Amino acid sequence: MRKIALGLLLLALLAACGQAPKPLSPELQELLRLINQVRQNGTTCKQGGDHFMSSVDPLTNDALLNRAAQWHAEDMNAAGVLSHNTPVGAVHFAPGTTPGERILDVGYLAAAIAEDIAEGYATPQDVLDGWLASTAGHCEALMSATYRDAGLGHSGVYWVLDLAAPQ
Repeated sequence: MRKIALGLLLLALLAACGQAPKPLSPELQELLRLINQVRQNGTTCKQGGDHFMSSVDPLTNDALLNRAAQWHAEDMNAAGVLSHNTPVGAVHFAPGTTPGERILDVGYLAAAIAEDIAEGYATPQDVLDGWLASTAGHCEALMSATYRDAGLGHSGVYWVLDLAAPQ
């Protein structure tokens, strides 16, 4: 009973501070479902020549990573800049903040991280197709068995997938 009361108190405090985790939008839930479907089936990545990547375990949605990803998407949207480092004009993180620093800033202790970002895609399927066809390593990160947790964000034309393995 004490654990439940403590948990409710913590949620109330976070809500009062405006920090309560928000559930993923249906659009981002669909993107995670599509990503996990590709991870389950395996896929051919095109970077450095076509190579097949075998199936791996699904990613687990993580509220802290969702916050980091969503805030980064909002920061890129506010600045109008696609960048792995937080751009000047951001509203959540200091300019120049790296993906690892953002993930740590929201309280996720990671042993490994990766980030896929995209600009200009209309649907979850479009952004996933873009990452899978990318020449910048997005496909390998998405298919890596190293990562177990995922956070997703979308704001305006910007999409973010933060991948991590907990310490």
